[in-house]
Amino acid sequence: MKRKLMIITLLISVLTLNVMPLEGYAFDHGKTKWQKGCHWDFEKKFSNKAHLILAKKKELGLSDAQVTKIKELKIKTKKDLIKKSAEIKMLALDIKAAMWEDPINTSALNKLIDKKYDLKKEKAKSLTGACAALNDILTKEQKEKLAGFRKKCKKQKTW
Repeated sequence: MKRKLMIITLLISVLTLNVMPLEGYAFDHGKTKWQKGCHWDFEKKFSNKAHLILAKKKELGLSDAQVTKIKELKIKTKKDLIKKSAEIKMLALDIKAAMWEDPINTSALNKLIDKKYDLKKEKAKSLTGACAALNDILTKEQKEKLAGFRKKCKKQKTW
């Protein structure tokens, strides 16, 4: 009798352990490892698009002037993003420090919050402008070829 009980307990344990990974997978919503916890944003979109264009410059038939413009745009945009992100983080610290004060000055705090979100808005607008500028550098034929590369990369999940 003890042997049957032990075997049943062992089988239940094994089945329970086998079901646990399935439960974890059920709540992933089909995301791959690199997608978990990541949100698609303008910064990644711009960076990935610029990288793909430069990686496929021969296939797209980019001129030297186009390559130079894309590289300059990429560097200028990254520098701008670094500055804006640093300013946003500094404002977040200022907001936190203002919250520690005993009588909280809500009007000063509201100004800091407005400034922080104005910077976030500027950051998003500059990224959309950079994406538009990146598109303007390419010709119509190059844009069509790029769309083909992007479709191929999505199917292969390499981009």
